[in-house]
Amino acid sequence: MEDISVLNQILASALGMGWLQWLAFIFGIAYVILAAKENAWCWPVGLISVVIAFFVYADPEVKLYSDALLQIFYAIMSIYGWWIWTSHSSNSAEEPLDSPEAAPLEIHTWPIKRHLIILIIGLILAAIWGKICQFQFGAALPYIDATTTVFSLIATYMVTQKILENWLYWILIDVVCIFVYLHRELYLFSIMFLIYAIVAVIGYFNWRKEYQELPS
Repeated sequence: MEDISVLNQILASALGMGWLQWLAFIFGIAYVILAAKENAWCWPVGLISVVIAFFVYADPEVKLYSDALLQIFYAIMSIYGWWIWTSHSSNSAEEPLDSPEAAPLEIHTWPIKRHLIILIIGLILAAIWGKICQFQFGAALPYIDATTTVFSLIATYMVTQKILENWLYWILIDVVCIFVYLHRELYLFSIMFLIYAIVAVIGYFNWRKEYQELPS
C-alpha cells in the first residue's frame, strides 16, 4: 500500500508540473546526456533549461529566489562553456599550432591536492551560506542545500574546463539531492536526480576512457 501511495504522489507531482517545468526537466536531462557524450551542444541546450528554470523559480507563487539566482550563474557558465569548447574544438589552418585556439580542449585531471583545497574551501563557504539560509530565510535542510549548491557551482566550472573528476562531484551531489527531495516528498524531482546520477556515472566512464586514450 505504501508503494502505491508513493506512485500516486509521483503521478500527482508529474501532473502538477506546468509546461515550463516540464521543458526545464526535458532540456536538463538532454544537457547532461550531451555533456556525457562531450558534445558542445550541451551548453546551448543547458542554457535553454536554466533560462526556463529561472522563470519557474522566480514566479511569485514559487518564490525560490536563491535557486533563481543560481540559474543566472548557470546561464553565464553555459555561454562560457560553449565558447571554451567550440573555440578549442578543431585546429585551424590559419592559426599557428601553438595557439591556444588551435589546440582542441582535451579532458584532463586535477591533482588530489587541488581537490582537497576545493573541498575545504567549499565546505567553509557552504557552512557560511547554510548559516545565512537558516537564520535569515528559515530554509529547510539549510546546510545540506548550501553544500550541494556550492559544489554544484564548482562542478559546473569543472565541466567547462573538461576536468574528468567533475562527474565524481556530480554523482555525489545528485545522490544527496535524491535523498533531499525524498525527504521533502518531491518524488518526481528525486527521479530526475536519479537520472542525473546515472548519466553522471556514464559520463565519468566515457570521459575516463577518452582520457586514457589520449597520447601521453
